[in-house]
Amino acid sequence: MKQEKKDRYTLLYKSYLISFIFMFIAALIIFNLLYIQNYSEGYKKSVIEKAIRTNVIKAKRGNIYASDSSILAMSVIKYDIHIDFKSISNKLFQENIVSLCNSLEFLFKKPKIIFYKKFYEEKIKGNRYFLLAKNLDYPHYKILRNFPIFNKGQIRGGFIVEKKSCRIHTLESIGKRTLGYDDHRGKAGLEGAFSKYLKGKDGKRLEQRISSKVWKPLKSENKIDPEDGKDVYSTIDIYLQDIAYHALLQELTISQADHGCVIIMDVNNGEIPAIINLEKTKKNTYEDLRNFAVWEGNEPGSTFKTMAILAAIEDKKIDIDMIVNMKGGVMKLKGRKIKDSHYNGYIEMNPKQILEHSSNVGIAKIIYDNYKENPKKFIKHLYDWKLDKKIGIDIPGEGVPFIPNPGDPNWSSITLPWMTFGYNIKLTPLQILTFYNAIANNGKMIKPVFIKEIKYKEKSIRKNTKPIVIIPSIARESSLTKIQNMLKGVVKNGTAKKYYNPDYPYAGKTGTTQLEYWVKGKPLSYNSSFVGYFPADNPKYSCIVVISKPKIGYYGIEVAVPVFDKIARSIYPRIAKKKLYIKIKNNKENLLSKIIESKSKNIFNNNKLIMPNIISIPGKEIIPLLENMGFNIMYTGIGKVIEQSPYPGKKLKKNQIIYLKLAE
Repeated sequence: MKQEKKDRYTLLYKSYLISFIFMFIAALIIFNLLYIQNYSEGYKKSVIEKAIRTNVIKAKRGNIYASDSSILAMSVIKYDIHIDFKSISNKLFQENIVSLCNSLEFLFKKPKIIFYKKFYEEKIKGNRYFLLAKNLDYPHYKILRNFPIFNKGQIRGGFIVEKKSCRIHTLESIGKRTLGYDDHRGKAGLEGAFSKYLKGKDGKRLEQRISSKVWKPLKSENKIDPEDGKDVYSTIDIYLQDIAYHALLQELTISQADHGCVIIMDVNNGEIPAIINLEKTKKNTYEDLRNFAVWEGNEPGSTFKTMAILAAIEDKKIDIDMIVNMKGGVMKLKGRKIKDSHYNGYIEMNPKQILEHSSNVGIAKIIYDNYKENPKKFIKHLYDWKLDKKIGIDIPGEGVPFIPNPGDPNWSSITLPWMTFGYNIKLTPLQILTFYNAIANNGKMIKPVFIKEIKYKEKSIRKNTKPIVIIPSIARESSLTKIQNMLKGVVKNGTAKKYYNPDYPYAGKTGTTQLEYWVKGKPLSYNSSFVGYFPADNPKYSCIVVISKPKIGYYGIEVAVPVFDKIARSIYPRIAKKKLYIKIKNNKENLLSKIIESKSKNIFNNNKLIMPNIISIPGKEIIPLLENMGFNIMYTGIGKVIEQSPYPGKKLKKNQIIYLKLAE
């Protein structure tokens, strides 16, 4: 009995144990199923995420235009073409491969057998991303997409198209830094300054991974289409830019200078039609690498004397007839000597002569004698003219000016007299030019501007209609008249008189600055400059030329003035064009025939224009006249015509190009 009871308990225990084991196994199976299901969903999601991505589609960058609406910078769409052979059915491939290869031979000028063999190889491999063509332009892409097989699109024809934007600059040689960039290097020039308008808004599209490094578009449509950038219409005049470039390059090469810059500014509206920067490379060539005109601040030297004289005139400390003792060209002050570089033995000078002959002694004596007890009164003029502050131009990288102030740690007993001839201060070329432009503009100081308008799909977004005034007037009208006459005298009677020509009058001031004079044992180096405006009366343009560290010559008259002179002479015919046009319009007789009547007979023959003989006629007279008659003129030189094409007697057509060579 006891044994039966014991066996019954044993059997019951075993049944419970077996049930528990089965229940445990069942629970374990259920847990594993749930885990596998959840893990596989996560794994599946991970795989999808790694195989599919959302890629950014770069927006087409807007164009940059010159002042005449010719293109300076543009984004060109290029096309890379790939083939997904797995998407092409065997039937479609077999039926059309021959005609496709024939078409490709015609388009790419390669034997069709090359395409035929390669395509069969890639079809067998099942290549889903075979590169067929790279950097195609639109006309070639348009032809290619209509070829057999490819005309079925991406899904059936395996035709994968990838667009990309390539930036092209048309002023690469004569204005690379002016156009600038907006990339890994940062922001510079027009591209950097107006990037927020130019760049547009990027789009998005889904792409599928083909291999570890290769992705292809998942659909032919974009998830979000990109929005093109806006177009910038700049103030750059390609003609003036070219003139400034060649004038500067020629002088840099002759003087073997380290670098230099030229800026031309429209006197009345502040537009910058030309800005050139050139720097010597290791290959002894000159390239547009850094924007010295905007960021490089230096002691301006004698170009600052104009500002010093104007301050004294405004305060009625001097008049043009007063006499200044020149101290024999050497002035001792506080144990230091001030010397005249251009001392011509004058015992006495008036303020006009002091500026004309750029006398350090004369200017230092005028300012020191009148302001030594109250230098802040002199410095206040410089602050009122905002010479201590950035102009705030659109182009990035403007240098910070420096004007010392009495009481500052760097102020000493000799700071004021040395300031008068351009030391102990710092200004950039553009900041100096802006002040001189105010003198040319009868006192109105305006902000230099680099754009005329910004458009989006021909709709104006931003437009500069009026000059941006910084200071309504820097001085009284009487003071401005005096300083303007002095600047004319610099060219007519003073340091720049070598280049005076009554047919091309301009006004301005030479400057020569010794660089790094505080470094003992360092070879002497200089900045040579000239800043002014032309014509001398009723000026149209102001201009500054700065040449740094020339090895042959270093005075402004030797190095900088020749560049300014070439620029002014080259532009003068264009300035005169409007005046001549008015004369033509008001004169019922043909002014052209009157000027060249002695050179050629029968200019018009049966109402057909015949090319006259214009040899020896000044270019400034004949070029505007020919342009006003509807011809396109291309010329070199600045003097009289020495060569012409077409030759005299040839029939001329409307809009015909006439080539002229003028004397240098």
